[in-house]
Amino acid sequence: MTAKQNSSLGIVFILGLLAMLMPLSIDMYLPALPVISAQFNVPDGSAQMTLSTYILGFAFGQLLYGPMADSIGRKPVILGGTLIFAAAAVACALSQTIDMLITMRFFHGLAAAAASVVINALMRDIYPKEEFSRMMSFVMLVTTIAPLVAPMVGGAVLVWFSWHAIFWILALAALLASAMIAFFISETLPVERRQKFSLRTTLGNFATLFRHKRVLSYMLASGFSFAGMFSFLSAGPFVYININHVSPQHFGYYFALNIVFLFIMTIINSRFVRRVGGAEYVPRRAVDSVCDGGMDGGLRAAGCRILGAGGRRCRVCRLRFDGLLQPRWRSFWTSFRIWRAPPHRWRGPSALASGRLLARCCPWPPLLPPGRC
Repeated sequence: MTAKQNSSLGIVFILGLLAMLMPLSIDMYLPALPVISAQFNVPDGSAQMTLSTYILGFAFGQLLYGPMADSIGRKPVILGGTLIFAAAAVACALSQTIDMLITMRFFHGLAAAAASVVINALMRDIYPKEEFSRMMSFVMLVTTIAPLVAPMVGGAVLVWFSWHAIFWILALAALLASAMIAFFISETLPVERRQKFSLRTTLGNFATLFRHKRVLSYMLASGFSFAGMFSFLSAGPFVYININHVSPQHFGYYFALNIVFLFIMTIINSRFVRRVGGAEYVPRRAVDSVCDGGMDGGLRAAGCRILGAGGRRCRVCRLRFDGLLQPRWRSFWTSFRIWRAPPHRWRGPSALASGRLLARCCPWPPLLPPGRC
């Protein structure tokens, strides 16, 4: 494949489609969580475990695919991971018990990590540093839009068909992406640049990052920031649909407002950082986020309903501080990356060590429903 072909919008479209799979496989089935709980006649926490095990698999997958991509090449890893993603989605659609669904969601997340890791490495292989930033912005735009529309699409599919159809759609999307990878993307890592896999070296790379106090602090701060968001993702559908009686189809619109605020505050963040500076800016926004969470929890514990049905509009702005903080954690972490470093030197530990593993695997977040103590 020539450099001109590699820089085409077609390649960016394919990589964008791959990047969409992870947010789609989380956000698209959120409206179905209460339905899954009711259909299998299990507690809400059991249905939420399908999200927890997905993130658990995704976290461990990032540790696995980085060394594999450096050893055998980018294309086999990303193609194999996408095909396994499709197979896991089919298994989820055919699940007859909640235990089977929980187990298959782990493999679903494990496979989804392949695209997340390899896309960055593949684009670094193709594009020079300046072009990489521009092309990566298009991919990030797609990953921002996907959570915006996914719950709306998932709610509509749930109304017209069933929650099983959501996973069939994910499987078809993954198969489409696999076909595009097979025919339009060539291997980008030459044989002479490949590194022989060594478990000892890989563990040593991870240990180096764990020993770096500043990097570890950014990981933990980022993880705590994500904790609130994933608490909302797992508990939100039950609060909206079961308690506030929002239809699954309309749940997507309320969820989309969160993404809009996240997007707006991310833009505001870029302007503030230029004027204030990252080192001074992040602690202030972290304190704001803590105050926001405390105020939100206090209002709910008190049963405050002054903003509408069950105070559900309070949740519209829940992610606004995440939009201020998360880009800074990402930029701080990126500053420690070596441009041509193997992906497993930085990508995997950022998911495992940041506290996201603990924060995201909580089966029932400590959120008080409105009006109940």
